[in-house]
Amino acid sequence: MTSQVLAVFYLNDMDHFIKNELHIKGVIRYQDDFLLFHESKEYLKYCLEQLTIFLEKEDLRLNKKTRIFKSTDNFIFIGRNKYGNYAKYRTVKRRLKKKMYLYSIGKLSLNSVVASRICYKNLCNNKLKF
Repeated sequence: MTSQVLAVFYLNDMDHFIKNELHIKGVIRYQDDFLLFHESKEYLKYCLEQLTIFLEKEDLRLNKKTRIFKSTDNFIFIGRNKYGNYAKYRTVKRRLKKKMYLYSIGKLSLNSVVASRICYKNLCNNKLKF
């Protein structure tokens, strides 16, 4: 919960900067992850430079993985690829295996394992549309 509050608090100014100063209309943001859409790659490069400067003033930095890509490229955003499929199935599988181990040694209840399984199943089956 703390990270959600901090994301809203610190990145609200960034949202206004993107909308009012950079005039980007196509924006998707979830906590500290965001996508910007524009028809000009050159303008997006400019926006990236301006965002870097803006965030440095706030003592924040963009992730090293930040990049500009074509809308036809596949990408991962909040754990899903651009087609809405969950992109980290192996991670889910590994976590479930760990939960089963914890259950087998008595450190986790069966209800917790079942609830996790249902949650992960729904996560993997739900589509996220961009």
